Amino acid sequence: MFQRRILCGIQPSNVPHIGNYLGAIKKWIDLQNSGDNLIVMLADLHAVTIPREPDALRKSTLETAASLIACGIDPKRSIIYRQSDLHHHTQLSWLLGTLTTVQKVGHIPTYKSKVKDETSIPLGLFLYPILQTADILLFKTTHLPIGEDQIPHLQLCTYMIEKFYHYYKQNIFPVPQMMATETTRIRSLRHPEQKMSKSDYEERSRIDIMDDEKMIQERVMKALTDFNAQVSYNREQRPGVSNLIDIYAGITSQSIESIVNEAQQNNHNTGQFKKRLAEIIVEHFRSKRLEYLKLMNDRTYLLNILDDGRKRAKEIADKTLNEVKHIMGF
Repeated sequence: MFQRRILCGIQPSNVPHIGNYLGAIKKWIDLQNSGDNLIVMLADLHAVTIPREPDALRKSTLETAASLIACGIDPKRSIIYRQSDLHHHTQLSWLLGTLTTVQKVGHIPTYKSKVKDETSIPLGLFLYPILQTADILLFKTTHLPIGEDQIPHLQLCTYMIEKFYHYYKQNIFPVPQMMATETTRIRSLRHPEQKMSKSDYEERSRIDIMDDEKMIQERVMKALTDFNAQVSYNREQRPGVSNLIDIYAGITSQSIESIVNEAQQNNHNTGQFKKRLAEIIVEHFRSKRLEYLKLMNDRTYLLNILDDGRKRAKEIADKTLNEVKHIMGF
């Protein structure tokens, strides 16, 4: 009944790090290259849940767009656009917000975890899940490549589809299916008990995918491991080394077992393994980095790509929003 359509959303926080790439972006590119219908949304409205400095937001949005395109998101095969370029998101969010309750949204675990120590809660943080549902339903999304932490948001989306049908007796939205990513969540290079994150104050904790060769080598070589020089895999007892092996596996598509066996057969200690990993990361992103720099040096071309994406996304969004408004009596 519904055309297969995949929505991929990413907040524009400058250049993505290697955890973003292996956990999401690489999967999106594989889906695109297999022939799937992909919509890639630069979620700049979500990025201002807490206010951002305007020039920094504009710059980071373009850097994120350039990074995605350089990595392999093809604007001719997939739609890539800025969320804020379509008023449809916020309008549909308001309409859908009438179908749920404060209590329902307030029980979402991600919301509760973010506000547990807050005395003054931003309204945007509370409304975030409703806007996210609007993002999904605006394109009649059938599949979402998301992690397990997003399951409660998907459940809210399903709940609101059911509420819409209950009130208006119209089945116009597909129930989106979760496409779980198989890649292990990449951890911080300095604090391997935590996930790799842009919000980490220590820049050495991550590798941004457009970092230069010297930066990549430096951060890999200074990654926290332990006093055992042998290369072996155990996430609980050896989180630092295991994290580096996970990165190696994500980049090369090799199994954990084959990576460990190869290192042991070559008598590589963790220092030598780090050096080899740095070489693999540098080589993997070399051509992508050159393309990224080319795109960032041609702002007009990059903006034209996003404007074309806006037009194509708007064609779909117009139909959905007009259909919803008609059904609701507008």
